[in-house]
Amino acid sequence: MNLSVACGDYDITRRLLDGSIGIGDHRLTLATFPPEEMFRRAFEAAEFDISELSVSLFMQRVGQGTCPYIGIPVFPSRAFRHSAIYVRTDGEIRAPVDLRGRKIGVRTYLNTAALVVRGLLADRYGIAAGEMHWLVGDVDKIERDTLPIPRLLRPVDIQAAPSGVLLSDMLMAGEIDALIHYTPPRELSQDRPRIKRLFADPGRSEREYFQSTGIFPIMHLVGIRRSLVEEHAPLARQVCEAFALARNAAIVEICSDAPPSASPKWPYGILKNRSALDSLTRYAFEQGLTDRQLSLDDLFVSNLLDE
Repeated sequence: MNLSVACGDYDITRRLLDGSIGIGDHRLTLATFPPEEMFRRAFEAAEFDISELSVSLFMQRVGQGTCPYIGIPVFPSRAFRHSAIYVRTDGEIRAPVDLRGRKIGVRTYLNTAALVVRGLLADRYGIAAGEMHWLVGDVDKIERDTLPIPRLLRPVDIQAAPSGVLLSDMLMAGEIDALIHYTPPRELSQDRPRIKRLFADPGRSEREYFQSTGIFPIMHLVGIRRSLVEEHAPLARQVCEAFALARNAAIVEICSDAPPSASPKWPYGILKNRSALDSLTRYAFEQGLTDRQLSLDDLFVSNLLDE
């Protein structure tokens, strides 16, 4: 078959992108995009046969019965998110519990980073998403004409930021109390920044979190167009094997004299990632993205569930 493939340009995918590793005997058209563009094109138009997908958006679409993709247990992006919460240096927020009842800015309420932060706050500090007030907006520069306010299945106060107003400016002005964002706001790079991370030593907090839970949060997974899997049953395993070979090639490189890699080499497959996957499906239900806690049967190709 001729297959279109979209994924990020990581060390663990590079051998796929450069053609060194193929998917069975299929002919591939490969492309990389910024994540948000890739997700939009995948979910809105099912533009790709195989695509890297946002886990949170994928779960929401599966729960709605509108997702054109079925997942395979390949996870090209993972990240702890303790470092993604920002507050003012002179503000009243000094600990996670201080966020209860506060206004929190977020670029997109439904992205997986925000989902994981809200799950972390609920699990570890007892603060549910509905106990905070949420403001959706652009962070450091105006990027959108319309700000997406999701329809959730649980009552949560979510509003759009005023037109033309940036969340970073609102944080520094005290108009919001905290900001959740997957990359550091520009202000953090200034000589005397007026904002800081809520967790003073996020690396230590992340290590403690992993030691107590065993969870390294999954941000993205790989999906295959459902109709293709239904028509060509071997394809899902072929795609899994190709991504695994590309990841293994990256591991060989990092263990040689090549420059260090920035990507942690964590395992693919369901069994070794069950805790992380269960936490995500629970978060999606508790936060109103889905009407029930989705099972892994709902999300993944059935003959890959025991691997």
